[in-house]
Order: sequence, then C-alpha cells, then structure tokens
Amino acid sequence: MRAGQVGTKIDPALPQGRQHLARTLGALHAQTGARTLNEIVSLLDARGYPTNTSAVSRYLNGGRVPPLRLVTVMYDLALAAAGSEAGVGLTKDEAVTAHELAEPTLCSTCSTLRNDNEALRSENSGLHEENHRLRAAEAGLQEALATARRRSVSLPVPLKAGDRQRLASDVAGATKIASAAARFQQKGQVDAALAVLMDTAGRLTPLEAAVSLAALRSQQQPQLADSLGQMYAREHSEREVIQVALELHQRGMLDDVTSILRAAVR
Repeated sequence: MRAGQVGTKIDPALPQGRQHLARTLGALHAQTGARTLNEIVSLLDARGYPTNTSAVSRYLNGGRVPPLRLVTVMYDLALAAAGSEAGVGLTKDEAVTAHELAEPTLCSTCSTLRNDNEALRSENSGLHEENHRLRAAEAGLQEALATARRRSVSLPVPLKAGDRQRLASDVAGATKIASAAARFQQKGQVDAALAVLMDTAGRLTPLEAAVSLAALRSQQQPQLADSLGQMYAREHSEREVIQVALELHQRGMLDDVTSILRAAVR
C-alpha cells in the first residue's frame, strides 16, 4: 500500500470512532514521508516499535485499534518530518483523544468481522499449498527458539516486588480475556467470542498471550485457542512470537509452540 492509498479501504460500516482514528493515523502516515507500508514499518522499528506491514495496514484501515504507543510514535515521526504541530495538522493530544474515542470492539454482526473470520479460515485451508516454504522458515524460527531456550536456563535474576505484582496483573488480565471469549463461545455467540480475541491480540504481551492460550485450552476451547495463536502471530514481530513460543514450551504446550511458529511464517 502506497501513501496515497492509505485510508481508502476504511469500511464505512465501522463505528465512527474507529473511522476517525483510522483517518488520523492515515494523516500521520502521510506526514512521516513514508511512501509504503514497508517504509513506515522501518521508521517505527527505528523508534523502538517493532511491528509488521499486516498489522499496520489493519490499523490504518480501521480493522484494529492499535496500542496507544503506536499512535504516539507515529505522531513523533510526523512531527519530526513536518517540523511543527502546524505542519502535522493536529496536536499530539488530539491524536491521543482519537485513540481514546475509538470503539474497542465491533458488533457481533459487523460485516468486517465476518470478512476477517472468512480470511482466517482461508488462511488455515491454504497451509498445504505453502508447506515447503513453511518448513524452511519454521526451521529458522525453531533455531531461534532453541537459542532463546538455552539462554533461559542461565542463572535467574530474582524478581522485585513490583515485577511480581506486574506479572500477577498480566496473568489475571489474560485469564479474564480468555474467560470472556469462552463465555460467548459457550452461548453460541461465535462472532462475539472472536471479536474479544481480535480486539486484544494486538495488545497482548508474550506472557499474556501464553496465559490466554493456556486458559482457553484448560476451558476446552480448542478453536478459540487456535484462532488466538493465529491472530497473535499475524500482528506481532517474530521476536515476540518466539517469546510466546518459549513461554508455551515452558508450560509443556508443544503443539501450540509448533502452531504459532507455523502461523508466524505465513
């Protein structure tokens, strides 16, 4: 997608808040001077925000609500390129407000959500056609995972009290997300269950993602667990996917390790 095309695929059926945020991000993208999604991903990475073109495309088209940090980093890039707020065309507070007003979830009958669900099923059915490429790419990720695993057995650093509290909070939050999705699934509200996962997958830390997957498995929700793994792999960097795989390996969830690594190299 080139800079001139950003925002042209915003679904008019999306909630107004999401459309406004997508247009705001599109304006910031244009101000950065990036001509393609690859260029904006490179600029974000240089600012310490690793991501990928698929995730950025969804943010720019309103399909996902990005983390607030992505909005602020994009504003900083636009400001650096434009030289002033007047050049950017809006203030940082206005960009933050656009993020705050964006609806976090979609309606269960939203056409965009149904399209995303179909796309997810299509990606699953196309796995055999890309088997050779997947095996080669997976081998590289498996090697990186093995390296990370070897590093993890070095002498541990004791956690501080604040770190323990943060980890406990992450675990509790991830468990709530999984439970909410499972409740919708049990009621037959499949779209709503997937919406919960789709709107949170992009914001989950590797630990939260692993805990959510484990919780869904324990609640006998294999389809939701598989979907969450696919979503996380699509919206996060390879480094974050490897961290999730390591967390899953430590929990003995070897099938999920293989699944999320495969999803990451599609």
